[in-house]
Amino acid sequence: MARFRWAHDRSSITSENECAVQRRPLLTLAALLVLNPVGNVYAHHGAAAHFDPDDVVTLEGMITELQFVNPHAFVHLDVADDSGATQSWRCELSGATQLMRRGWTPETLAPGQTVEIVGERARREENSCAMLTIVFTDGKLIESGLEVEGAVIPETVASVAGIASRPQYLDNGQPNLSGAWVSRSGGGTGNVNNGPPEPSAAGLAASEEFDFRYDNPVIRCESGNIIADWSRQSHVNDIQQDDDQITLLYGYLDLTRTIHLDVSSHPENLVPTVEGHSIGRWEDDVLVVDTVGFLPRALNPRAEVMISGRTHILERFEYDEAERALLRHYTVTDPLYLEKPYSGVNVSDIAAQQYQPFQCVDLSGENNRRPDE
Repeated sequence: MARFRWAHDRSSITSENECAVQRRPLLTLAALLVLNPVGNVYAHHGAAAHFDPDDVVTLEGMITELQFVNPHAFVHLDVADDSGATQSWRCELSGATQLMRRGWTPETLAPGQTVEIVGERARREENSCAMLTIVFTDGKLIESGLEVEGAVIPETVASVAGIASRPQYLDNGQPNLSGAWVSRSGGGTGNVNNGPPEPSAAGLAASEEFDFRYDNPVIRCESGNIIADWSRQSHVNDIQQDDDQITLLYGYLDLTRTIHLDVSSHPENLVPTVEGHSIGRWEDDVLVVDTVGFLPRALNPRAEVMISGRTHILERFEYDEAERALLRHYTVTDPLYLEKPYSGVNVSDIAAQQYQPFQCVDLSGENNRRPDE
């Protein structure tokens, strides 16, 4: 049986940085976008909050299972300690969707394989880590965030030839926003002129009740909010248009929104939901969406910025023919939790792949549970 050892010299370890991904320029919108930095593979889940970058473990053992799921996959392996006793370990990877974009398949790691895994040890769970590298017995190396050597990498954005026949309008006369869309790398976390969300005193007080380590909704396979989830991790979203309503299917955590085109006001006594109640109208070729009736949520879980049930969100969807991109401008107003409105713009390309359900599986374990749970 292989053994494990601790390692503290990380000079040979390459951690993932999604900022290294090449960004396609959006010249006509460059002046509008002020992009927030994008962190490593676990940035959406808060790597430092859950795994200790200064406590690196090297494991040599036999794979027993690969759970190839979203939001995080896990590889399980048996490792022998110094006394020869077998210990069961599990190490967290990116989600299945992200792994597939780097050439992974459910068969990349198979039970019975002997491997060496280097990872950051979990802060609150025994025998758990966040994978940084995997080395196979034949010397093959897979580093977190990098493509699997020799694998066929699927295209995420449709080719120009593939969208040449896309009609500008549908048969019912509506501008054509329908189909599968994928957020452009770096094009989903921008803000326009007014900086990051600024919490009020009440918003700061609400954030005191929110602990990112345990309350990030994705941990429980719950949607966060309609702003961030549209672009998070660039999952493929889908827009379906009918005469009286438009349906938005979010690729991240399977959130579904209905935009009602046949009403001009929100009903009284709304039951609050994550997605709220949306009414829409066309202004020339722009879809204007007004949404209220939200459950209190985190607008930015990592920053622990909250929104209340009094939140009002205004969105404008339009297709930019020159850029072949879907633009979504949004403004979040919350008189209770935000000092001022927060505005941003999201840029999406026509996806090369169709929408697929997220199919979340909660495998978070003790590392994401409050000690008293």
